[in-house]
Amino acid sequence: MTHFHKSLFIGLLIAFLSTSTFASGLNSTPEQDTVIIKFGKNSQIILYIDNKKDLEKISQYDINKMLKDLNMSISEMDDSSKVLTIEDETGSKYLKDTTISITKIEPKNDGVEWDIKKDKDTKKHTPYNRSRSYFIIDIGLDNFLENDNFPSGNELHALNPIGSWYWAMGPSYRTHLLGPLYIDLGMNAALNIHRFDNAKTRLSTTPSGISFIEDASNVTYLKSKLATWHIQAKAIPMFAFGGQKNIGIRYWKHVDKGVRFGAGPYAGYRIWSRAKYIYEDNGDKKKDKDVSNFLLNDLRYGVRGQFGFKGFDFFVEYDLNEMFQANSGAPALQRMQFGITLVGD
Repeated sequence: MTHFHKSLFIGLLIAFLSTSTFASGLNSTPEQDTVIIKFGKNSQIILYIDNKKDLEKISQYDINKMLKDLNMSISEMDDSSKVLTIEDETGSKYLKDTTISITKIEPKNDGVEWDIKKDKDTKKHTPYNRSRSYFIIDIGLDNFLENDNFPSGNELHALNPIGSWYWAMGPSYRTHLLGPLYIDLGMNAALNIHRFDNAKTRLSTTPSGISFIEDASNVTYLKSKLATWHIQAKAIPMFAFGGQKNIGIRYWKHVDKGVRFGAGPYAGYRIWSRAKYIYEDNGDKKKDKDVSNFLLNDLRYGVRGQFGFKGFDFFVEYDLNEMFQANSGAPALQRMQFGITLVGD
């Protein structure tokens, strides 16, 4: 039976029935008693018994002869065969009107992949979803890079390092590719709040361009901010390790239980921008708001890195293009943001 074990996953049905019973077929929901004889690791013989008298007749059958004939017939059974039947109408082999049928069971092709795990007695098939959806929130700080350096503190466009925040939220879809590799696809709405270190900083838009100036009014300056909203998309190839020792799709199964890291592109489109200046004038707190494009680039694109360990996720993003339009008169600033990612189902 070695060839049988290696080439086919077969349910073996041996029915000892009379001619009239076989002609009518087995009931789809039989009420007979069932006897299952297991042998080897994954094989079994199933006997459907109508009553105890039929069970007593088993001794009249040459079971060994049946199995030998089955083994010979299975060896000649090609891959396209579904059902193999051996009949003995004369009773010269086993007993008159005996019919043996074995059915080759094909796995369902329903688009679901399987994680196959072997143990001592059986094969367990556990379906897994290739894609998972999450809702993510990025929370962190942002800053500018000018000629690969942070602006010095005496520059009007230098930012307050702990007062400039970055927020992003939206759906994310993780899709397993192969082995430990998957891709993280996402869309989000991103808010950058740039708080200038000098509260007197103002953005001045003129026909010749945009510039940072220092206000000279006789007031008490409190805060100066520039906020922008973008709709963004990302595609980050990721590797996951350490969920468990096995390889392949089990890395994906335990992607949230080990180490994961990767880097990839993101791109966004500006949908809103506003400057807000807060100050006190004669003891009254006032706010001036200016909604404008400030000659900002509508498009932004860059590289995002992600790192996760168990329940913690971190990110860093760096814009490859400049924040302001070319020939706008503004300094050549490139945004970066970094922080933690909160992941929810």
